[in-house]
Amino acid sequence: MKDRTEFLGKEPVGRLLTKLSIPAMTGMLVMASYNVVDTIFVGRGVGPLGLGAIASAFPIQFIVHALAMMVGVGAASLVSRSLGAGDSERAEVALGNAFFMALVAGLFVSAAGRLSMPTLVALTGAPSELAPLIRDYLGAIFLGSSLLVCGMTMNCVIRSEGSAKVAMMSLILSAVTNIALDPIFIFVLKMGVTGAAVATVIAQGVTFLWAVAHYLVPGRSSVRLHISNLRPRWSILKEIMTVGGSEFARLSAQSVAGVLILNRLSFYGGTDAMAAQGIVQKMLSLSIMPIFGIAQGLQPIVGYAYGAGDNMRAKKAVELALISASIISLGTSALLLTVPGPLVRVFTDSPALIDTTKSFIRVAISMYFVVGFQIIGTATFQSLGFSRPSMVLSLSRQVLLLIPLALILPPYLGLLGVFLVYPTADIASASLTMWLLARYRKRLIPSQVN
Repeated sequence: MKDRTEFLGKEPVGRLLTKLSIPAMTGMLVMASYNVVDTIFVGRGVGPLGLGAIASAFPIQFIVHALAMMVGVGAASLVSRSLGAGDSERAEVALGNAFFMALVAGLFVSAAGRLSMPTLVALTGAPSELAPLIRDYLGAIFLGSSLLVCGMTMNCVIRSEGSAKVAMMSLILSAVTNIALDPIFIFVLKMGVTGAAVATVIAQGVTFLWAVAHYLVPGRSSVRLHISNLRPRWSILKEIMTVGGSEFARLSAQSVAGVLILNRLSFYGGTDAMAAQGIVQKMLSLSIMPIFGIAQGLQPIVGYAYGAGDNMRAKKAVELALISASIISLGTSALLLTVPGPLVRVFTDSPALIDTTKSFIRVAISMYFVVGFQIIGTATFQSLGFSRPSMVLSLSRQVLLLIPLALILPPYLGLLGVFLVYPTADIASASLTMWLLARYRKRLIPSQVN
């Protein structure tokens, strides 16, 4: 057991971070790519209305993602720390309880989402012409909620034990499935946005099967999924929810902020402004997913090192991750601000939508270069099991900044005010991250800092 994970505490930090991050980055880039391709197919097959519909549905759909990440991040932190401390039995109990929690959460969201569909569609604030498309898209997505939550949870745990390539392959298989099915459902079967959602659900099923097989086939993992460990244990569930709660809070707040901003975009800019936000969101995912890949590569290193008492190793890993993530976000900002036009035209031929999207990019992306810093900061505290600072960072941008700014700026500045919400929140949340990391540094490494 120990031989399968001890490399997390022995291999040089730079090499190990690269080794774990590149597969995670590759897998998440592939996932981001298929989301981009999905949007391109909808834009070409359905048009601006289709783009507006999936942009409107995204914040609602994101609640499912938030639940999956809550269980996955919490379980991954617990598993990696347990392995670092040599407690494989506790790691397996955490895995089983995480699977149970993910299954229950997925079934709940599936039922609740379909029952409350009219309310959810109304919450988006979308124009009436988008409502049927949003309803069709979300209806199919909610049917596959359990597959998404369980698959993402298992994938997070797979990464936590250092099996980054296995996690990467599950994402690649899912992406290939989605990209292959999209044109069939959208263009051949003429299913429109419903076809895009069905392709997504089937792809999520592939991730689920691959991840579960990893824990059922002997010899593939350092921990196993046992039926006996599916029995819920409150102490384990509580720790998973405590650590993962910051991720759920961050993503749920992002969903609420997304709904509010879409309402503002609809009021001040109409369907084109909503579609523009969806296009920019997909383009940014090609950058933010690699940053999350670095964060996921970082987590098992920090969790294992902290569990083993090697705090200086954890510190070095965090510093390397911060530098790498900042380089990626800076490069993305430069690219989008320099050549936005050709990138936007990949999604649409509509002149009005192209102009609106370019305006959105020029303002909203101006401070994007600091985003990587906050993501790594949050991941660091999650890996260490420090729920309070990770919760503060998770809520800072979405609740303390985006939501108030979205309420305050647009009435005075109109559509420009909606665009300005993003850079203002980015720079403020990055400043808070820097302050919290500096504050906790001496607490983490008391003997080596002074």
